[in-house]
Amino acid sequence: MNQEVKDILKEIYAEHKLNEKDLDYSIAEQHKADLNRLSLLNNCCFFIVDLHKFEYLFTSDNFKSFFGYTPTKEDSKNLLNDSLLDSKIHPDDFIQYKKIQLKVGKFILTQPKEEQINYKHILELRVQNIQGQYIRVLWERQALETDKAGNLWLMLGSITILPDQSNRSDLKNFFINLKNGERIDLSSSDEIPVKLSPREKEVLQLIHQGLLSKEIAYKLSISVNTANIHRQNILRKMKVDNSIEAINYAKHAGLLD
Repeated sequence: MNQEVKDILKEIYAEHKLNEKDLDYSIAEQHKADLNRLSLLNNCCFFIVDLHKFEYLFTSDNFKSFFGYTPTKEDSKNLLNDSLLDSKIHPDDFIQYKKIQLKVGKFILTQPKEEQINYKHILELRVQNIQGQYIRVLWERQALETDKAGNLWLMLGSITILPDQSNRSDLKNFFINLKNGERIDLSSSDEIPVKLSPREKEVLQLIHQGLLSKEIAYKLSISVNTANIHRQNILRKMKVDNSIEAINYAKHAGLLD
């Protein structure tokens, strides 16, 4: 992968501390076989990133027919190669892509270890195809394997050509929780998106309506103490000092839509 992107991954996972003795690469070989078969059945390019070595562990053969190039783990050693997959990204999209890489990693690492594997990141951007044209693709990534301690080890990626090839410059950019179907949009700012529980969202809506903790407790059939705990958790997650700031933050982040 592009050295610049490789450095970003190293920055994100600097404290990851994967130990090769705890990694079973025979598992990766099985994933490779499965993905090779799957890539023959659809128009999707698959890749696996090793977060221990920070390199591609696998890339499917159809990268060659789509983009004229199959990325390999040797890419970062050849910085003059202008056919690197990352260099195929539209220049206007690449700046955002780098920022998004950081935000995605930081978001995942703020989740409990046992929950990290449940998130898929979905990004829409423009990539140059084998004909030299910029096409819109869906670029998806999710955890594939962890080490024995639950640390992320292998990341699965896929790139699919979108049927909608309208000439738009916006980047769709969000997470899907594969366990409960929740969608979490990443804002255009550099802030990590706030993730509220369903109950916290209910409390936030009631705060927005002007209800006090006693009234919220009655409305939701919970204790006043529990209502206050939810209120404090909301303020803590948003890193604000009071309910007014929380409502302003929520409006800006689209949490009250």
